[in-house]
Amino acid sequence: MTHPIHVLDEHAANQIAAGEVVERPLSVVKELIENALDAGASRIEISVEGNGVPLIAVSDNGHGIPSAELPLALLRHATSKLTHIEDLNTLRTLGFRGEALPSIASVSLMEISTRSQNELSGAVLKVQGGQQMHISDAGRPEGTTVTVRDLFFNTPARRKFLKSVNTEFGLISDMVSRLALARPDVAFTLTHPQNVVLKTPGRGKLLEAVAAVLGNDIARRLIPVSFDNGNWKLAGYVSPPDLVRSTRQGETFIVNGRVIRSSLLSRSVNEAYHTLIPAKLNALAVLQLSLPPAEYDVNVHPAKMEIRFAREQELAQFISDGIRKILRAHHSPTTLEFASSAAKIRPGEKLIVRGTSDVRPDLMSRPTLLTNKHLRADINNLKDLLELTDLRANKDLSVNEKTIDVDYCLNSTNAEKARVEPVPSALELINVWPLAQVFNTYILATDGSNLVIIDQHAAHERINYERLLKQMKKEKPGCQELLIPVPLEFTVQEEQLLLEHLWTLREFGFILEHFGSRTYLLRGIPDNIQTGEGEYLIRQFLEMVLKTAHTPSFDSLREEWVYLIACRNSIKAQENLSLLEMEQLLAQLNRTENPFTCPHGRPTIVQISKAELEKRFYRTN
Repeated sequence: MTHPIHVLDEHAANQIAAGEVVERPLSVVKELIENALDAGASRIEISVEGNGVPLIAVSDNGHGIPSAELPLALLRHATSKLTHIEDLNTLRTLGFRGEALPSIASVSLMEISTRSQNELSGAVLKVQGGQQMHISDAGRPEGTTVTVRDLFFNTPARRKFLKSVNTEFGLISDMVSRLALARPDVAFTLTHPQNVVLKTPGRGKLLEAVAAVLGNDIARRLIPVSFDNGNWKLAGYVSPPDLVRSTRQGETFIVNGRVIRSSLLSRSVNEAYHTLIPAKLNALAVLQLSLPPAEYDVNVHPAKMEIRFAREQELAQFISDGIRKILRAHHSPTTLEFASSAAKIRPGEKLIVRGTSDVRPDLMSRPTLLTNKHLRADINNLKDLLELTDLRANKDLSVNEKTIDVDYCLNSTNAEKARVEPVPSALELINVWPLAQVFNTYILATDGSNLVIIDQHAAHERINYERLLKQMKKEKPGCQELLIPVPLEFTVQEEQLLLEHLWTLREFGFILEHFGSRTYLLRGIPDNIQTGEGEYLIRQFLEMVLKTAHTPSFDSLREEWVYLIACRNSIKAQENLSLLEMEQLLAQLNRTENPFTCPHGRPTIVQISKAELEKRFYRTN
């Protein structure tokens, strides 16, 4: 049986639109605040009772609505934000569809009180279920107050699926907080029902808004971000690598003043912290992105929370590269210096390096790395002579003693390569030396003021990772053919992706040959990986394509196998080290760009201050 086509009445159409725009009380608060911001408000007060169903009131000091135009505000698609469709290309307002007020009014008891700048008195409009009740004059200051009562009174099914008071108000307070971060020049006040939950100063300083929302302690630790390329600009704050969260709740993204959700921006920030924090953790970020309106589309969802960018890959690279540079500059490795010694050596002297057999195992003191005058020598600057680049591969490290001619070190030909200089003062560097190994896993060290604990595997993994990455960046890997091809079977979707990106994989050094139904023979792999890692990297490549919907860069895939090689070739836990090996490990770690975390983001170093130790032993005054 067919049904005749007919046009829905306006009330039914509004209620259907309300189902798209007004999902829950949070949606009402968001739409009303955005209207207030578009009206030029510098002060917005939000009052909520219960979970938002009994009462939501948003009051602002914006330019108000002229009395004659007030009834138009409840008509669908009535808007002051745009006139022609082309206006979307230059749109800078938060609302533009003209659906918010009529949608909210259709499922609530609404009252709008307003006065524009050019009128002596204001007006009050009362609406029930989308039907205008009456309009009257009223005295009030310039601005607008929208009061919404008994939300979803005529759609009980929507009320049925609302969560508890705490959950619904938690969502509301989170949204108000993010809007306050987007507009630090506006003073926000949120009350529930009489208690002031949030209050921002509205002086235009983002850090003040961050402190009001996230707290003073967090605000003090954040790292400022500001960079641009002439077309795009990113500004705001991100957290240091030791301040992370297990969820993405700490991320706030603002595009041209609009709070949005964006998996692209989240991935870009995560990429900036690549190897600095564990993969499952997330940094805090409050970032304001400015770009031409024509380069993004916000008209992809009725709630206008999602956004589509015109040049996604370029934008993602711009964000991740910029934040990564700032993090590296902030986390400069020169703040922590691992050095064996600080001594001047005169020509004619011999540098004697002693192994662990010269050190009593029960003696917790400075290792015996002395000149013939019992002066400490800087092994950090003698790295080339002692061949410290490959720590475990150097079989001579187990010998009892090495003798090095200092005249050779000071020779004009070799002075630049192996000069010995004093370590700068403690005001510039923290001089750390190893004391012992614990559980054959951790190195205990000190700088005289702190106890420093180093995870030997994580530290060596960081050393190997950066060394290998630098080597591989010098040239693309070659290809090594396998004596016995490895058969790989793929799903239908994986095979389509494989065929699409077959040439890219060939550029990486992989050779694949079709062998049958969704089966391929792996005949060649990059020359710097092992046979068993080839299949893993190909599957990782396909997984990245599926996850990101674009081809992974050569650099991102290269890092995947650098991880594998670095981990495999690193000192393991439960592996015994001599004091000399510990010295060399710390010296190498200091020369890395980021000595504080392993490539997976786990910390390499933990410090315990002397004050903390004294507190533990009740030695404090």
